[in-house]
Amino acid sequence: MNKSVIKIYLLWFVWMILTVPHYNVDFIERSHNILISGKTTSSSEEQEEIVLAINESSRQLSYRIVQLWERLNIRHVIVENGTLPENIIFTKALYLAIDVYGKRHGLGNFVIWRDHDLMWNSEMTAMKYGSAPYPHAVKPAESKHITYVTLNNRLKNKLEAWCHHEVEIKVKRNTYDFTRQGNYTNIRDKLSIRDNDVLIARTTRIIPQKRIDRDIHLVNRLNQLFLQNGIDRKAFLVVAGDSHEDHVHYQELKALGKKLNIGPFIKFIGLLQHEDTCSPEHKNSIEDLYYSCDLVSFLTSWDYDSYGNPIGEAISFKRCYITTSYEYYSEGYGQYGFEAPVMAISEKRDGLPDEAFVNGLYEFLNNKQLMNDVAWKNVGIGSKVLSNSIIDILEP
Repeated sequence: MNKSVIKIYLLWFVWMILTVPHYNVDFIERSHNILISGKTTSSSEEQEEIVLAINESSRQLSYRIVQLWERLNIRHVIVENGTLPENIIFTKALYLAIDVYGKRHGLGNFVIWRDHDLMWNSEMTAMKYGSAPYPHAVKPAESKHITYVTLNNRLKNKLEAWCHHEVEIKVKRNTYDFTRQGNYTNIRDKLSIRDNDVLIARTTRIIPQKRIDRDIHLVNRLNQLFLQNGIDRKAFLVVAGDSHEDHVHYQELKALGKKLNIGPFIKFIGLLQHEDTCSPEHKNSIEDLYYSCDLVSFLTSWDYDSYGNPIGEAISFKRCYITTSYEYYSEGYGQYGFEAPVMAISEKRDGLPDEAFVNGLYEFLNNKQLMNDVAWKNVGIGSKVLSNSIIDILEP
């Protein structure tokens, strides 16, 4: 089936979604605020009415999903973060559609239900998904059509316990391409960054939990050290992310750079796509940024990230990385022997980089041979433990 036909069917599906009762942004936000986050108080009668409306919408939406799958002759489905109660109408609809479509076509295990994030490891500080036991979140249901997957053993164990051990969760790490053959573009000239300067790449959502403020303080201290030691180098932070997601925080970060007198060294270049999803109007990709950088940063907060994709991407791109010792770093990377400057943090100590970390990174950046050795050592490990296809977890 060619791309034009697929596009037509997808546009048809979008139009069909508009006919689903209650299924609109206002209702989804209202139901989330009442049933999930608890930000809006309501009576038990109102809650019951919302649940009934959600069930009706789910049934009708599932019918439209099955219609789309029929037209596209779908044989495998991958659901990403379906358990996270962002939109429980769609989650319920998916379960109904999977059951109907699987039975109709005599399919066995054709769905990977992959929970990268869950309520207990995503935006806990903001309490976006309320508090345990998350009564209105849709629990994974036992199905011969679905293989449930998460990223590490701690998430697996907690998810199975939340489901009263009625389903089995498999662990599957994120994987990366270690056979890169792309023709990448060096974007340093475009950003007015010299070859001798340090380009620190940060591919991330621009939200408080990602702690980009740490990177800004780090760039400030590195530039002070270069100046103090008479070294003609400058450190630049290049952030690829959507500045509109939390525009207030974006402005706060810009103001911080200005306050520290390093505004020109902090470059927000907007949201970049990966090379395999880049549209013609996007001239540069995330891979172009990695190709151009010296270092990939992942100074995230303690309890926000369950894996840390930029670290794996850096490793597969033969680039060094820096990270915090966030809650899941050891299980995702540290236990395998990957090397990097690691900023030590904990649940109670989750602040700015200290002088020991800054000085250690400064010495690291001034030792090109060491950086090269570390990058190649990480590639050797990564090609063995981070390079696989997720489809192989579907049972024949």
